[in-house]
Amino acid sequence: MRIAYIELWWFVLAPITTLCLFIYASWRRGRVSKALGESHLIELLTQTVSLEKRLLKAVMVFVAITALALAGTRPQFGRRSEVQQQSGIDVAVSFDISKSMLARDVQPSRLDAARALLTQLINQLSGHRLALVPFAGIAFTQSPLTADKSAFRLFLRGLNPQQMPIGGTNLAMAIREGVKRLSSQTDKGDRASRSRVLLLITDGEDLSAEAGSDVKEAAQEAKEAGVLLYAVAAGTRSGEPIPILNKDGTHAGYQRDRAGKPIYSKLNMPLLEEITRLADPEGTERKKVFQLDGTRPLSFELAEAFNQLQKSKLESAVRHRYGEKYAYALIPALLLLLIELLITDRKKAHVTSPTRKEVA
Repeated sequence: MRIAYIELWWFVLAPITTLCLFIYASWRRGRVSKALGESHLIELLTQTVSLEKRLLKAVMVFVAITALALAGTRPQFGRRSEVQQQSGIDVAVSFDISKSMLARDVQPSRLDAARALLTQLINQLSGHRLALVPFAGIAFTQSPLTADKSAFRLFLRGLNPQQMPIGGTNLAMAIREGVKRLSSQTDKGDRASRSRVLLLITDGEDLSAEAGSDVKEAAQEAKEAGVLLYAVAAGTRSGEPIPILNKDGTHAGYQRDRAGKPIYSKLNMPLLEEITRLADPEGTERKKVFQLDGTRPLSFELAEAFNQLQKSKLESAVRHRYGEKYAYALIPALLLLLIELLITDRKKAHVTSPTRKEVA
């Protein structure tokens, strides 16, 4: 036996108050009767009142109010365990926030266009869990896997290249951190039954010390871990100089090399196509690289690509469902109140025939 609304314990005061009111009413009625006149005259005037029926009605009201108080606290009995399940996949987003993502060959910038794309994408996804892994010269987990879209949007809005402690672009570390987040041993549930996707949002420029070979090795590791790799290629093949921004976001010129020439950041589409192909354990020909150049919306394409993947069952916390028993108190209480209304506290009238003497 369990009381769901234990905080409503004060409902027990209702039958106690009712009983006190009945006792007070009976006492008050006796006082008033004595004040009206002689007792034998009062008895003649009230001889049609049935004290037994009046007591029965009072008992029925008391029992009904007691039952209503019990029903209000929501009694429960019996318990069964249920696993709340939801269909979806796990997506870790490795988001490039290096200085090259400030280039404006995609308006208003590669970074802002990618942020807007990702915001639209998560609005179209249903039942999926998302993790956010920003990277530049290093990669770190900003948000673990979560189904809370509001929290994910909050972390996404806070991404700022100016806050990265190490510049550059390390694609290999970004892939490994995303795979690590998708393969975490602390994640509850059967990971083998879920599709796991690493979405890499970047312009594809790898400025790490072992550029090229290391990122391909990381893609192979993703394949061995069973993680599919998708990429959003932000930028154009022609490229754009990397701007320098003041703290308030205003333009302060362009980054230049030692010769004083502006440094151009160009989209490295071949590298992204190669690593997504290397990471595909099935070797399918499905589209895995989507170019973000501002010419067409990509959110629907990405959402459709994810929806075509194997759907999974995300096991949330096991919940205990208790058998609701309040109806066993509520229904009798209502019936008692209805019957009490139909019962009168008057005696049945007996009609007697007049005698011959009365007729004469």
